[in-house]
Amino acid sequence: MSEEFSRKIQAEELQIVDSEGKARIRLSAIGGTPSIELLKPDGAGAASLTLDGNGRPSLSLSNVAPDGPTAVLEIDDKGAHIKFDREGGASTYLFLNNAGGSGVVFYDAQGERRLSLIVGADGKIAINPSPLTAR
Repeated sequence: MSEEFSRKIQAEELQIVDSEGKARIRLSAIGGTPSIELLKPDGAGAASLTLDGNGRPSLSLSNVAPDGPTAVLEIDDKGAHIKFDREGGASTYLFLNNAGGSGVVFYDAQGERRLSLIVGADGKIAINPSPLTAR
């Protein structure tokens, strides 16, 4: 085989289509931010894996139901986070920060923080509101 033969395909974006010609997978590096997107038959995004400009990864999962909850797993400058979110509804946030603290926070359908359980890097536990004062 000739050394001139290239084993690479180079493009800023590549779409893989199904047997009907509909895009189902999009691989992209447009704008310098690489991503892989899985597409539903209607072309809407179902899942994506991306790196931002600083190389921080994020995985997003959509719901089959348009008003159903979504999930996002990401790494940022503060640590690792998972957020379950429902547009116009409740959400839950789970984290482990770089300092070693972790927790879970619950929001109600109005976006009001209702409950948090935090374990500090020092092992101290904080529950807000306190179970004794919760509504």
